[in-house]
Amino acid sequence: METPFAVVRRDEGAGVSRLVVTGELDQHTCDDLAARIAGAAARIDATEIVVDLGRVTLLAAAGVRALLQGREAAALTGLGFRVVNATGIVYQVLRISGVSRTLIG
Repeated sequence: METPFAVVRRDEGAGVSRLVVTGELDQHTCDDLAARIAGAAARIDATEIVVDLGRVTLLAAAGVRALLQGREAAALTGLGFRVVNATGIVYQVLRISGVSRTLIG
């Protein structure tokens, strides 16, 4: 059974927004994640965006692109950006695509 896609934002204090992603991150869901990252970056008190992939079951190329675009959007506004809890196949996709060192903090 496929896990429904969802992104939940949690404020961790000191301007840190954690986006907990659940389900498949692919061409059908990447725009939603990109919009959520942009929304977190637009917060006036934002200092860092943390994208938690611990509940992601599939990471496609479109999802990797959304993460890279999110990192770029954060950098343009002077925010920190990192990906955490990437394990298993999700981590392997980031590693094989050559972006694990760029994204994982």
